[in-house]
Amino acid sequence: MNSRESRVSRIVETIAIGALFASAALLALGPVASGSDWKAGAFFATFGVLASVAGYKTSKTTSGSIGFLPFLSIAVIAPNIVAVATVFVSIVGTELLLKRSRIKAVFNVSQFVLAEAAAVATYLLLNGQPLVGRTMGARSLAAFVGAVTVWLVLNKLAVSTVVSAADGKDTREHWLYSMRLSAAYDIFSFPLIYLFAVVYVEYGMWVTTVLALPLLGVRQFYKQNVALQKINEELLQLMVATVEAQDPYTSGHSQRVARYARAVAKAAGMGARESERIAVAALLHDVGKIYGEFAPILRKPGRLTDEEYGVMKTHPARGAALVEKVTHFADIVPAILAHHEAWDGRGYPNGLSGDRIPLAARVIAIADTIDAMSSSRPYREALAPETVRAEFERERGRQFDPELCAAILKPEAWREIVSELTIATSEYPVTTDPRAVREQGQLARGSSGTVSDRGR
Repeated sequence: MNSRESRVSRIVETIAIGALFASAALLALGPVASGSDWKAGAFFATFGVLASVAGYKTSKTTSGSIGFLPFLSIAVIAPNIVAVATVFVSIVGTELLLKRSRIKAVFNVSQFVLAEAAAVATYLLLNGQPLVGRTMGARSLAAFVGAVTVWLVLNKLAVSTVVSAADGKDTREHWLYSMRLSAAYDIFSFPLIYLFAVVYVEYGMWVTTVLALPLLGVRQFYKQNVALQKINEELLQLMVATVEAQDPYTSGHSQRVARYARAVAKAAGMGARESERIAVAALLHDVGKIYGEFAPILRKPGRLTDEEYGVMKTHPARGAALVEKVTHFADIVPAILAHHEAWDGRGYPNGLSGDRIPLAARVIAIADTIDAMSSSRPYREALAPETVRAEFERERGRQFDPELCAAILKPEAWREIVSELTIATSEYPVTTDPRAVREQGQLARGSSGTVSDRGR
């Protein structure tokens, strides 16, 4: 078992212990469950299994479902040990049906039970009363909002902690990103949860079932849309991998540049949506090299001729022409076309300068250089972060946008970028070939002649 696996195991064990103690405390100190509570629990446990089994993959390590509906509905109908038992039975049943690995099953059961116990405790501490009619009192409504909020926050925090431990990423960043990503969806969930609880209390399980089935159907439709989106993303990654397969020195380059571009955009104060679009543009910035004439040049071990360098300088325009064929990427075409332009006008293909260069292209230029300098090459080892930082100090206002440089050179922002360097180079290590040693700087004939090697 490696260090990451050990860390994941320790986290899962901690969550499991927390879930056990929280459940025991609720059993000992919470209200006594009634027969009608257990009847409601049985119904919502069944609904919970159906909702969880019909979940969908949101990434390689995470998934989504509408399990929160039965789990949080029962929390306000029976705010006692029944709510926790409902979740336990639902998730155990789901894990057995889906035959997941032991550690993943333990994690899923534990984190859902812990979130449910915390939500019920929050509801009770805020003087929430079991739902018995169509309306809640002011106190119960405030308790309901508090319980749902605690459940959502803890659920995402547990998942982010384990995923970040497994991937070597920052937990806080992953958690905040997941919270932002689902904010609108979570806000919409509040009245839906309340609706389900009210329908069950007022009309019973059969009417609630009639209400639940269409939602399960809509969830399946959404699942298909998510699957299609994931296929599109993976095809995008496949295209990038095809480009990088032509040059062993750029293996993982586009993925790393996308990460750095996102970090630069964040340092510059850009919003989440704009940052993500810039990251997509960064992922595709070198796609023009997919054409056959670039392969022998990329693999050439010696110095490039003027003619070969001229061919290399066409890759931004070739890439932009290729990307603009996809309607969804229309907004990122200018960034791909201009990512080798320089602030002082000495770049290519159009010799743009200053603010005439699209902002996204200026971000990618910095991210591209970060990767070029921070990656090991056949002719040199990766440069230290201090050396990379000094290069941006020297080239601000010449090769690079001075305001973007000022933003990333702030101590806190630079620490974030250095953290990204560690993660990105671990996830996408550079492949080098000792048989093809190039002289240092032989390709750095581009926009400013810096050590960044961006000329290629």
